Amino acid sequence: MSKLYAIGELLIDFQSVGTGNLKETKQFVKNAGGAPANVCVQAVKLGCQAAYLTKVGNDGFGEFLIQTLLDEGVDTSFISKSCDYDTSLAFVSFQQNGEREFSFYRRAAADLHFSPEDFKGVNFCKGDIFEYGSVALKTEQARETHIYLIEKAMSAGMLICFDPNLRFNLWESKEELHRTVAEFAKYAHVIKVGLDELEFITGERGDSAVQKMFNGNLKLLLVTDGGKGAKVYLADGRSYACGGFKVKTVDTTGAGDSFFGAFIAQLLEAKAAPENVLNSDADYEKMLEFACKCGAYTTAGYGAIPAMGDRKNVEKAVK
Repeated sequence: MSKLYAIGELLIDFQSVGTGNLKETKQFVKNAGGAPANVCVQAVKLGCQAAYLTKVGNDGFGEFLIQTLLDEGVDTSFISKSCDYDTSLAFVSFQQNGEREFSFYRRAAADLHFSPEDFKGVNFCKGDIFEYGSVALKTEQARETHIYLIEKAMSAGMLICFDPNLRFNLWESKEELHRTVAEFAKYAHVIKVGLDELEFITGERGDSAVQKMFNGNLKLLLVTDGGKGAKVYLADGRSYACGGFKVKTVDTTGAGDSFFGAFIAQLLEAKAAPENVLNSDADYEKMLEFACKCGAYTTAGYGAIPAMGDRKNVEKAVK
């Protein structure tokens, strides 16, 4: 069975109890977080196999994160512990509309200091999918590790997926973030971006922004627009749209990750590969619709992983 491999940050989300800004919040609830990790969990909930590649601190927080992924059925064989660096932390407060305010503690994060040596035992196969984001690309060592794994995935003929997942407050400048995203976008066959992220990356809006993304290896572009739904664009000019689904939103944390995880799960089911993305029998319109349902379902609960659903629950709850 083909497998999703993802690399990136693995952190504790301390999420506020009640609404308000971080200054006002007095209580927080601990949840596992990290965008690529969330993607893995959603894929597993939909019946796929997934492995997460990262490093955490040798502490109780790191143990909690590993156990959480294990409990969700994610392969944690390639998560190591560091005695020199800490587990990443993020504090999140919620507004009345479900939007969030973040404060990250990851200057000495273990997931910024993994190396190729940590993943020598990873064996990719044709039919597997590799996914990554930008949050764990902050250090030169982490970037080198990503490139090592990307090249290994390309040699195996794997489909490569990228979610820029822009977090401006984690970077010294927007220019540094832009350069890093541009460098790593060129490797990907599939990219997922928010509408605002698309404008930041390309400097364009509308069709010209979409067309500007199709350089390098890109075959399929997913553009999300929150509660308004999403669109999928293919390199051969085809496109499909989904207007989204109405649910009672309480927390948007992980909605985009759930969407991407659901779409990747369907790519795995369709046996998608770089050479057949454009000529496969995959029904991208239907795949987009289900991915939107998964994203919407996640917003109806608090946290990312605790709020995700399997196919039966998503189809039952989101119409």
